Amino acid sequence: MHVHMISLGCAKNLVDSEKILGILGANGISVSAQPEKSDVVIINTCGFIQPALAETEEEIGRAVSVMSDQARLYVYGCAVNRCGAELKAQHPRVNGWFRLEERDRLLSAMQINKPQQSVRLPTTQGYAYLKIAEGCSNQCTYCTIPSIRGPYTSIGQDALVHEARQLARLGYKEIILIAQDTTRYGRDLQNRTMLPGLIREIALIRPIRWIRLMYAHPQSLTGSIIKEIEHNDKMCKYIDLPLQHTSTRILRHMNRHYTKSQVMRKIDQLKKIKNISMRTTVIAGFPSETDKEFKELFSFLEQGVFEWLGIFPYYKESGTRAAEQNQVPQDVIQARYQELLGLQQELMIRNNEERIGREYDVLVDRIASRAFGHAEFTAPEVDAEIMLTGNRIQSGHFYRARITGCTAHTLFGTPVAAHAA
Repeated sequence: MHVHMISLGCAKNLVDSEKILGILGANGISVSAQPEKSDVVIINTCGFIQPALAETEEEIGRAVSVMSDQARLYVYGCAVNRCGAELKAQHPRVNGWFRLEERDRLLSAMQINKPQQSVRLPTTQGYAYLKIAEGCSNQCTYCTIPSIRGPYTSIGQDALVHEARQLARLGYKEIILIAQDTTRYGRDLQNRTMLPGLIREIALIRPIRWIRLMYAHPQSLTGSIIKEIEHNDKMCKYIDLPLQHTSTRILRHMNRHYTKSQVMRKIDQLKKIKNISMRTTVIAGFPSETDKEFKELFSFLEQGVFEWLGIFPYYKESGTRAAEQNQVPQDVIQARYQELLGLQQELMIRNNEERIGREYDVLVDRIASRAFGHAEFTAPEVDAEIMLTGNRIQSGHFYRARITGCTAHTLFGTPVAAHAA
């Protein structure tokens, strides 16, 4: 049997897909890169926002168009949890629909009845994601995740350290910690953050050189976590801190559990870390957002506190409390979104230009016509990537490189030393 997997959405979904692929491989099933030559196609879906649901439908249509008549198509994951009945009515060619909690039923459809829980087939190179919790309990008013994935549930530390060791044995040099609220880790187990302890255990794994923290919720970011970033030599001096907004009134309507002044104090603490690089995401046009509140957000971001920005227009998602609030007109949302995108481009170009002439350790994570990678100050997939020009560059290895030029989304570099220690 040949199985092709299509993984949509976030890195957390990717980890789920990699574990399914690992179980398939461990049971003698071949993983195929070509859906048209596969006996089974699995789509692991995202259902977070409207564009994700649209992408799910597009991928179903695309798979149907290339699959053989005898091949089976299975659709799994978030979109099925959120609107499975509607999708099922629209796509009769799909042979099976599986909710997130029905992974083992999906595997049973391929005659795998005793899946090995610890098997994983990573699809990235050099770095790997380590998902440390499932679900979310924050109940942000715009977010569908709690209704799709359930309450926040930390994964046991021993299991996570074991998985990190397995990844290290496979040659992975960077572990990226992810969850819907990574800094909340352990509060459901011991009513306190267990993240510093987990980081220290992973740092003891000799082949691991970098540990990176993504999805750090400002409310659950503690002083002990900030100290761990600052003093642990293996922690990347980097943090992804999604603010979503800077207006205290809007934050209250978002149910983000912090005020502007509270989050600014934490940002001030982070800025004391030498060479810290920070990323944030914000939403343009949240319900009832005034011109003054948007300008407040824009003016703060314009200061360049955050080196990397993710910008999202507000989407009115059915079933959320924000959908019942005073909506901002769609043309205003788009205008504000475009204005923030323009600012994002300006800041990224400015920050990238400041790095020209400097040298950094670069972890090469893919080889296309050229070699591409990332440094400690830039996370893979979401921030600018570094394109290296040189001979015999290998994926999964570190190179000391001098930055020679840039665009908003790409830094150009030349290796000055191979396999940096």
